[in-house]
Amino acid sequence: MRKGAVLTLAVVAAVTCAPIASAGFVGFESTGAYINGKFVCRVYAKFDADNFYVLSCFGIEGFAATDWNDSDFASGSWDPKFSIDSTVDSYVTIGGAPGFTNSTAADPEWGAAGFNQPGIPNGAGWFNANPSNFQGKVDGAFRTLIAQFVYPDPPMQGYASPLSVSFNQGLGTPTQFAFFGVINVCIPAPGAVAMLAVALFGSAVRRRRPA
Repeated sequence: MRKGAVLTLAVVAAVTCAPIASAGFVGFESTGAYINGKFVCRVYAKFDADNFYVLSCFGIEGFAATDWNDSDFASGSWDPKFSIDSTVDSYVTIGGAPGFTNSTAADPEWGAAGFNQPGIPNGAGWFNANPSNFQGKVDGAFRTLIAQFVYPDPPMQGYASPLSVSFNQGLGTPTQFAFFGVINVCIPAPGAVAMLAVALFGSAVRRRRPA
């Protein structure tokens, strides 16, 4: 599904204990890689076992005015249902795969525009509107994908934000909360940016050579 050269970077992970922690929740983990010349950062909620289900994320801050790369039907939306090329689209989610069957919904803090806006309003959140589909279940690494942020150009700075999550251990089990964890939207190490620049410049030079 990924086209062109992909430069995989070392995982950038941030695990911050919440003031009110819940058993099973480990923290947030971020991973980054170059895909089609864009830096893609994926953010996960991490647990310590395979029987956890994320229900919602809320309280994000500091992303309202940021210009992220989009590849969706709305020409700028955080809705995973609208993704065209999910490998380089910025979206939020409660697990699952991007596409029309994704049941992630925006909470009221997004305002009248909902997901269809360039940034994320301060205090906004998202949730699984149909938790009985178990879309928020952790994967084999005990993680649930909660967001993907794509830089349109090589990034110059990272972003950090508080974020809270709610989760349970399946239908009928109590909802638990982990308040005020911290997510990090990672950037590559300087050496990785230099490697990408060399790769892109080298490709441009090769294209200019006469046949």
